[in-house]
Amino acid sequence: MENFFALRRQFMQQFDIPSPARPQWQPQQLAMWETMLEEELAEFQHALADYKRQDGDEAERSRRMAELLAEGVDVLNVLSGLLMSQGLPLEEMAREIHAANMRKCVDGKIVRREDGKVLKPAGWRPADKEGVIRRARESQDPI
Repeated sequence: MENFFALRRQFMQQFDIPSPARPQWQPQQLAMWETMLEEELAEFQHALADYKRQDGDEAERSRRMAELLAEGVDVLNVLSGLLMSQGLPLEEMAREIHAANMRKCVDGKIVRREDGKVLKPAGWRPADKEGVIRRARESQDPI
């Protein structure tokens, strides 16, 4: 399977949607993205509420699964497009956040909250988020 971010970048290039190679401060260009994100989040929330219903036969449950998945991917598409429109290094930040999340497991031990959320252990080190931006600004490689 192709990388999700690469697919989104391909779409943006095909449709001439600006996606700078380096992080740029361009909040004035976010209006369209904010509107689309609000719309997609509302559609996702509707699909999620529909998905949680207990009624319906197997065909109806399959339809709800498909809608939840499609609306979720739409949210991811718009959110990643918004971030790419600012030249932000999505892959690098995803790796940094993933590494920090993986550090929540120490010596095979995982601490969870009552609802199942994995908690941060003592001494946990967060992601170097600003470092990701700094390295992207300094990099000569295309994103």
